[in-house]
Amino acid sequence: MARKMWNIQRPWETVPEDQEEEAATNTEPQGVQAEYFRPPARDKLGVAVSRNLGKPPAMTLTYWEKWNMVWLAANFYIHFGWEISLLNFFDYAEWKEGFKSWNPFCQAFFSYGDYDRRYKLKPPADYHGTKASIDKVVLAVEVPAGIIDGALCCLWLKGILDNAWYRYPVQLVVSALHAFGTVVFWSDELVPGWMNWMRGKGWKWTHTDGPKSIHWWWAFIGSNLVWVVVPMMYAKSAIDVIKPAMQALKN
Repeated sequence: MARKMWNIQRPWETVPEDQEEEAATNTEPQGVQAEYFRPPARDKLGVAVSRNLGKPPAMTLTYWEKWNMVWLAANFYIHFGWEISLLNFFDYAEWKEGFKSWNPFCQAFFSYGDYDRRYKLKPPADYHGTKASIDKVVLAVEVPAGIIDGALCCLWLKGILDNAWYRYPVQLVVSALHAFGTVVFWSDELVPGWMNWMRGKGWKWTHTDGPKSIHWWWAFIGSNLVWVVVPMMYAKSAIDVIKPAMQALKN
């Protein structure tokens, strides 16, 4: 094999075409390695030619990119399922025949509403004659998040698959929006209590049972804390990648 490779690589001698083809065939790695370490094909003049004309290059995801796909899958469920469904399901508890048992989103609102009553208002809120089972602040936060963050997550996914330049800027923006939306979501419950406390009326919880309930910790704090911690990890990851380029521009 070494002798044949030496014959192919010597520029001062001409190797017959049949021997050159045989040597190239015998020296190519086999199996999976062939897809990554195969030497370029050459025409009769020795010019390298593509082996995959008309075929897209193989996409290989790293370990952390695979976890990124899991996170994006959770985002698609929340944004395009839970949040977008509120455009039509905001009065789900007031439907004359009730909601169907196979409706996963209404079932989720109803169950989560046991611990965060903004999702199961009793009595329903009345907004200029329109009944609503969901608090207006929740609607104002989650519906725009479903539209904007959902679209950005699609762009983020495309950036990963295409290894595009905008991948990390989009990752930074959407992660910051996730954290910001969660803080606003918490504040809707925390701010009224703080306002009462500042005026000497004591801290009063509006739609939750407060820290005295174990459900407050896992439902109101824990399940939403994920949307701060994980996005901040992705935000830091994006900053670490973007930082050298920004410093280069500064210099």
